[in-house]
Amino acid sequence: MRIKKFFMGLANKSKKKVVTPQTQREVNLKLTKGELEALLIGLGEATFKGKQVESVYMLAVKLQTEIEKLK
Repeated sequence: MRIKKFFMGLANKSKKKVVTPQTQREVNLKLTKGELEALLIGLGEATFKGKQVESVYMLAVKLQTEIEKLK
């Protein structure tokens, strides 16, 4: 009986939980060109690891796009 409980417990633990991604909300900010550049420089000087790298890269692209619009 103990062995059966042990294996049933393992079977229950092995089921993956389904995580639904949260809806991403957008915020509109009014920033000056200098403020955008300061954020971009700060990102360039910081250190990021793993999964952070891709999201920081995408943020940097957005900042560069907004800076280009102000030129």
